Amino acid sequence: MTAKARTKPAPEPSGLSPEKIRSAALRLIDQDGLAAFSTRKLGRILDCEAMAIYWYYASKEALLDAVVDELMEGVALVVSRHAPTDWIAALRDVAHAYRRIAHEHPKAFPLLATRRFSSEGTYAFLEQLFDLARRQHIDDRVTARFYRVVSSYCNGFALNELATTQEPHTAALRRKFPRVAAVSAWLEPRYLDEMFSFGLELQLDALARTTEAMAR
Repeated sequence: MTAKARTKPAPEPSGLSPEKIRSAALRLIDQDGLAAFSTRKLGRILDCEAMAIYWYYASKEALLDAVVDELMEGVALVVSRHAPTDWIAALRDVAHAYRRIAHEHPKAFPLLATRRFSSEGTYAFLEQLFDLARRQHIDDRVTARFYRVVSSYCNGFALNELATTQEPHTAALRRKFPRVAAVSAWLEPRYLDEMFSFGLELQLDALARTTEAMAR
């Protein structure tokens, strides 16, 4: 056998595509959680060998980046709908759309919150978001500061929210601590939407004041 024959690449697996694989990966993570995810399990769902997945994604890390892209598609659409001079409104809608991912994909959301954006899809989203800020004549340093502050707030709030839903029943314990019980009444899930908006608007108000001062 010649060297050329020995290095001939394997044919593309039939019935698979990058989109099909990443969508199935997200469904598996939604079902079993991120810690239990493996390409071997994914291969069983797709009725293929795990190695067939690597024909499309060079590594498990690359596949997880693709799942991040899948999760972020709806958030990216939010940015594209905004006027080119309304970065604050775009940031507000992005924050709410991002938090909704935690509600719709609670087991997959930690993948977003703990993984730095590193794919072409997420960079394209950031490019569009930051371009809105530039068109509004917002300084790059200000853009970076508020993007980091708002994104960290969204991640922290959503992760805390997910942890709250998993807490054991603590009513009996709280009765021993009256101030904890009184404040905790306002920390119940029915107030989370209002609380999230409260914190977000504090940050966006600060951003508006900063941009107004720069424009003077």
